[in-house]
Amino acid sequence: MKNAFFYFILFPFLGFINALRNYRSSWAKPTVIMFVSFFGLSMVKSDTVDSTRYVQNLEMMYNSNKDFETIQAGFYNSEGGGQADIYVTLTTFLFSLFTDNGNILFMFFGLVFGYFYANNIWLVLNQSKGKLHWEQHLLLAAFSMIIGFWTINGVRMWTAAHIFFYGGFLYLFQDRKKGLAIAASSILFHFSFVLPVFLLISYSLVKLNFRFLYLFYIASFFIAELNVDFIRTTLESNLPDFLLPKVKTYFNEDYLEGYEEVAVSVNWYVLYYKKILTYFTVIFISIIFFKANPTAQTKKLLGFSLLFLSVANILSLLPSGARFLNVAFLFSLATSFIIASNSKDIFISKSVRFLSPLLILFCIISVRLSLDYFNVTTLTNPLVVFLTNINQPLIDFIK
Repeated sequence: MKNAFFYFILFPFLGFINALRNYRSSWAKPTVIMFVSFFGLSMVKSDTVDSTRYVQNLEMMYNSNKDFETIQAGFYNSEGGGQADIYVTLTTFLFSLFTDNGNILFMFFGLVFGYFYANNIWLVLNQSKGKLHWEQHLLLAAFSMIIGFWTINGVRMWTAAHIFFYGGFLYLFQDRKKGLAIAASSILFHFSFVLPVFLLISYSLVKLNFRFLYLFYIASFFIAELNVDFIRTTLESNLPDFLLPKVKTYFNEDYLEGYEEVAVSVNWYVLYYKKILTYFTVIFISIIFFKANPTAQTKKLLGFSLLFLSVANILSLLPSGARFLNVAFLFSLATSFIIASNSKDIFISKSVRFLSPLLILFCIISVRLSLDYFNVTTLTNPLVVFLTNINQPLIDFIK
């Protein structure tokens, strides 16, 4: 822990690099956590990203002197655009009692995000022994970049994603009952995790045939479209009142049209780089299905991965529904790493080598996207961040 604190004070980014190189060291994981917290402190917060809105909310609360009763009254309240989840609003309120500095707020967001982010990496890493081969390094790198630390910009959704994976992994792979409670707590961070939690509970209660889950996953690619009006009506009829404003927001025509316009305007690699993971996953899972003989616990994790991937494939036809694919990929890549690390079948390791160009391309594009959020001050230390007011993406110096 001393190493982690030392790096945080002097040179967090160097500490992060050394932690990756010394991943079996006891100080590696806390060093990564501290770096992600520093990244939240220093990252670019521009007008085009979600973080700006959170910073503005902090400044508004700080200047308006709202009391806790007023904030609390907005939780799960459908009137006046109340909150469907409480983590960000409650945290922002607590910080507004003593500061309007958005960097400090995001340092805390980074600490929470980093805790689950780093623990998830080491949960998966610890399923291997000894020094990793390059194929395992590549799988673990891809896993860590599915929802990388730079996604803290969308703090609600992606913190919830890592919390859900952390709890789900403990529950499914390690049979630890508290994992279900941890996974369920993701709903406090983003309301939409009602669905993944429902899937996790259903999967644990209903024993689904592994062959059926695989065929369901393959079939999910052939669903061409969904009836948006039918889904909207069904949700509005069955969901609790506090979720209705969010449903109406995500399914109104202006939002649908705006989502399509944004999708057309972004660079091609933003639209398609996640499809690379789909290609890898469907091929490698098919190889596992026909060739591998995973342990009971690994098979349990793989079965949920198939169920989640199938539902996420279908939801990806809806606005914002594709975000669940990222969460499902956490489970599928974790399973792939565990099987590749422990299988004695030479065909499995050869398959990873054959498919490695897909993972390499995914990692390259992920690193490129992360540079939009790396501030030039991310390469310094907290003292520099506090004494300067630089908000310059690192990518501007590379282009």
